[in-house]
Amino acid sequence: MTSLNIAGLLHYGIWRCIGYLAFSRIRVIGKERLTLVGPVVFVATHRNGALDAAPYSFAVPLAMPMVSAQLQRLPLGRFLFRGIAVARAKDKARGIKANNGKALAECIELLKVGGQLFIMPEGTSSLGCRHLPFNRGAARIVARAMAAGVRPIIQPLAVHYEDPTHWQSRVEVLIGVPIIPQNADEIAMHQSIVDGLEAVGANFVNTEAQQMAEKLAYARILSTDRSYAEHLKKFEGQVAPALSEQLRELEAVAKDKGLFLHQGLPLIPHRLWQRDLVKWLLLAPIIACFSILNFPVLAAGRIASRLLSDEQNVIAFWRMVVGLPVGLFWVVTVCVGLFVCAGPSWFVLYGAISTVGLLAWYRFRKLTVALGNAVFHPEMRAVLVTAYRNLAERKAHE
Repeated sequence: MTSLNIAGLLHYGIWRCIGYLAFSRIRVIGKERLTLVGPVVFVATHRNGALDAAPYSFAVPLAMPMVSAQLQRLPLGRFLFRGIAVARAKDKARGIKANNGKALAECIELLKVGGQLFIMPEGTSSLGCRHLPFNRGAARIVARAMAAGVRPIIQPLAVHYEDPTHWQSRVEVLIGVPIIPQNADEIAMHQSIVDGLEAVGANFVNTEAQQMAEKLAYARILSTDRSYAEHLKKFEGQVAPALSEQLRELEAVAKDKGLFLHQGLPLIPHRLWQRDLVKWLLLAPIIACFSILNFPVLAAGRIASRLLSDEQNVIAFWRMVVGLPVGLFWVVTVCVGLFVCAGPSWFVLYGAISTVGLLAWYRFRKLTVALGNAVFHPEMRAVLVTAYRNLAERKAHE
C-alpha cells in the first residue's frame, strides 16, 4: 500500500486540520530513518489520549491503525478513528466487544499486500514519567506474518509534547531505527520492540526528574530550531548536579520575584526587548479580536477540558471533542451571517483575523511572558540571561 484512497485522504485531511487547530507546530524528527516502502509495523508510544492521532497521522499517513473498539461505538467515532478495531481487556470488562481474531487476520492480510500497520503497544495513554507495560500484540502480529511468509519491518515512534495539556503547544514525533526481525520468536521480537520504544521515548525515575528534564530541554531549545524531543532524551538518567542546581536557582528566583512563566520557565528577551515589543503591539489587536470573535469556542473548549477530564492525558482530548463541533458550528454560523448581512469583505476579514490569531497564539503567549518580565522586572534581565547561558553550556551528565 503506497497511497491513500479517498476515505484515507479524507481521514488524513481531517486529522491534519485537527492538528493545526490543536497544536502550534507538529514536527517529525528523523525522517531519514522512516521506512516508506514494503510491509511495516509502526509501534508507537501513547501519551496524550486519542489526540496522539494528530501527530502520528502527520508522520505516517499511510499506516492503518489498530484502535480500541470503544472509539468506534458511534458513527462519528468510526469516522474519526478509522482502523482495525480490537477489544482490550478493559473494553471487554465494560461490555465492549470486537472480533479480535478477525482483526488479527486483517492485520496479516494488510502486511501481505505490503501495507503499513500502526500499533500503540501500551494500549492506553499516560503522561507519566515512564511508559506503561507494553503488550505483546505487535510482536504476535509480526510473528504470525512471518509464519505466513511476510517479513515486515518494525519501526518505533515516540510522540513528545512540550506542554501536552495546553492549547496550541508544540509536539514532535521522533522516528526510531528500523528493526528487521530475524525469526518468528515472539518473546525475542517483543523485547526488540520494547528496546526500540525505550530508545525513542523518554523515561525517568520519577515525576520530579521528568519535570526537571522537560524544563531543561525547553531551556536548551529557546531561540533555536533544535529538537525538543532529542534534547529531552539527553536528560534521561542522572542529570549533572551543577545543571540541576542551576535550574533550581532559576526557579527560586522566579518564585521569589514573582516572574511570569512559560512552560515553567521565566522567559526574558535575549536581544533588544524593544523589538519584541513592536511585534507584541502588532499582534495584540489581532489576538484580542480573535479572542472576542471566537469567544464561545475558546470558552467551550476550556470549560470542557476542566470539567470532563479526570486525568492529565485526556485534558486536550476533551478540549478537542467539545471545542471542535462548537467551533465548526460557530465558524459556519458567523461566516454565513457576515456574508449574507454584511457582505463578502467582512466574511474575508473574519477569516483572516481567525487564521492569523490562531497561527500567532503560541508566539504571542511567549512574547507576553518575556516582555512582562522585561518591563516589570528589568533588574532581572542580566540574571536570567546568565542563567540561560549556563543551562545551555553545561553538560547534561558528568
